[in-house]
Amino acid sequence: MNKLWIMPTVIISLYVLLIIFTVATNNGTGGALLGFTMAAMTDPAIFISSTILGLLASNKNLTLYLLTTFGGALVLTVVFHFMINTTLPIVDMVRFYDLIFLSSIIYLIKRKVF
Repeated sequence: MNKLWIMPTVIISLYVLLIIFTVATNNGTGGALLGFTMAAMTDPAIFISSTILGLLASNKNLTLYLLTTFGGALVLTVVFHFMINTTLPIVDMVRFYDLIFLSSIIYLIKRKVF
């Protein structure tokens, strides 16, 4: 049985755990990071790119899935860095995480539907 659904579930679970930890500890830095992450997720370029990454991810092989998801997100983050000309590295890290998070959601939806 193929257990490839575990990796996207771990990525989504880490995000949910970060939300729970931030709310439980009343952490302002975590809240700012989560707010910035949610604001960056609404960018149409990130949303469309992560949708394409999630749809292109392999259902059969873990190596191809990791290469598509993480490699594609890394390449797209570098492309967005030079297109938008960002100066802070935290912006690129949040974009990278957004691409991985949204592509994991799309991948799980794709596996459930198709």
